[in-house]
Amino acid sequence: MLIKSKGEKAFDIFNIFLMILLTVMFVYPAILIVCASFTSANMLTKYGYSVIIREFSLSSYKYIFTAQDLFLRAMGNSLFMTAMGTFFLVITTSLYAYAVSRKKLVFKKFFVMVLVIPMLFAGGTIPYYLVINGLGLMNSQWAIILPFSVNAWYIVLAKNFFGNLPEALVESAQLEGANNVIILFKIVLPLGFPIMATIILYSAVAIWNDWFQANLYITQDYLKPMQNVLLAIVNEAKFAEQMSSAGMGVTIDGNALKGKQTNVRSITMATMFVTIIPIIIVYPFLQRFFINGVLLGSVKE
Repeated sequence: MLIKSKGEKAFDIFNIFLMILLTVMFVYPAILIVCASFTSANMLTKYGYSVIIREFSLSSYKYIFTAQDLFLRAMGNSLFMTAMGTFFLVITTSLYAYAVSRKKLVFKKFFVMVLVIPMLFAGGTIPYYLVINGLGLMNSQWAIILPFSVNAWYIVLAKNFFGNLPEALVESAQLEGANNVIILFKIVLPLGFPIMATIILYSAVAIWNDWFQANLYITQDYLKPMQNVLLAIVNEAKFAEQMSSAGMGVTIDGNALKGKQTNVRSITMATMFVTIIPIIIVYPFLQRFFINGVLLGSVKE
């Protein structure tokens, strides 16, 4: 049995307390959000945020799901853009990564250089905007989907994994008459599920949480994703607080909230909680592939 020294024991104790502290710091705000979303407007106004639900109420969620057509439409838009963007990313990543991982690829150095340059140099927001506008993608969900469909870093991860597969495996499949398409989809991708699962989750979270791109390229309310609606609610909550502090009412009149005498903070908390539900549902199923997938794609033997 290995006996730990006093220094090692002290280090373990320090790590335990540090992990407990970090856990509290990360979990406590989430608990506040959930509790505030289930607290009635009067109690939230009177006592503020608390982990104690003084008066349970589902009014904020009823408002979101029954009276807020724009929010429900925005959730559908976010689901559509996340699903399509992730789907195209998997296709482009697997095709490009498999191609550049093959030793016999013609002009391989050129294609690798094309992959590396965007990782080092970016055009910037203005050229990006001009390209989207020039392609006629303004006020289109494809202005969000297409840019997320290719990611150089994910291609590098997948390329390193595909390159570490035994060459004899590919050669044996070729001897059986399999072409590159069959090898990719029947052999390489099934073996590369850990790295692809990691890429899928990273990509889905990035698209789901993105609001800046839609804020630039989408002005029509019925096309906006959920994050932009959430931003509108938060901004109107700030406006309501300013009006309330000035002695005026808290009636909200805007795109996200129309003519509702309600506590905008409780609705904001409910909206935030609804926003993270899809990630909470998906994450446990793919979590076990995280470390394994990243290491497979980042370590080259």
